[in-house]
Amino acid sequence: MGDSARTPDLATSRHAQLAEAFEIFARGMGPFIDERMGDYFADEMSWTETAANRMGRPAEHGATDPLFQLLVLRRFWGPVFAEHFGDDLRGLIGQIIEARNLWAHFNLPDDTAYLDRILLSIERVLAPVAPEDASNLRPIRTRLKNPISGDDRSDDHIDRVDKDNLQSQLLETEEAFEDLQTQYSDVSDELKQSRRAAADKQLRIATIERQLTEVHGRSEALETYLNAERSSRNRLEWLFVGFITVMLVLMVIISIS
Repeated sequence: MGDSARTPDLATSRHAQLAEAFEIFARGMGPFIDERMGDYFADEMSWTETAANRMGRPAEHGATDPLFQLLVLRRFWGPVFAEHFGDDLRGLIGQIIEARNLWAHFNLPDDTAYLDRILLSIERVLAPVAPEDASNLRPIRTRLKNPISGDDRSDDHIDRVDKDNLQSQLLETEEAFEDLQTQYSDVSDELKQSRRAAADKQLRIATIERQLTEVHGRSEALETYLNAERSSRNRLEWLFVGFITVMLVLMVIISIS
């Protein structure tokens, strides 16, 4: 059998791979868009029909159509989706829509780098909403860059490709794990510092409370002493007044007699 019989139609293969990517995008993005748009058009019977009318499009496919989803993201970005996505992702929506139209007309460019950029854009837009679905786009990018011809579809080659994919995923997982470990260590250190600061504040509060108690005790003792001194002074003043009064009486009696 000739080489042409063993070599797959790359255009058809790329078209199928991009179709799979759009299916993954629609599956992951659908519930998110449905919830956000349902809240935005809460007073309407059907948000899909209302959105379609505002965009001047039919609503026969609704929220499950990836092109409809992309058009909704672009049209209602500001009031509905901007707070959830970064500004850098807004420009990607138009690029994906353009690729979707090319795909629908079987007019995708024969440029692997272009298709890889579109797949990466789809992954970036989908990742904040459905990270697990977004990760399913990476094998498609791998297949796009490494198309398998007829004789290459041996078990050994497939095992080698799977092994490479697993190693790549393992490396990404290890990097993510190391990043999480670093974040955990940073948070743990911050928590320890916060606990130490809280303990120092509690110790200072306890010291101040003890000092206040001591000052209050001395204040009460001093007040008791002052009250006693006032009472003693009052008695002495009355005794002195009484003594003077007696002396005056005696002097009057002596002068009369």
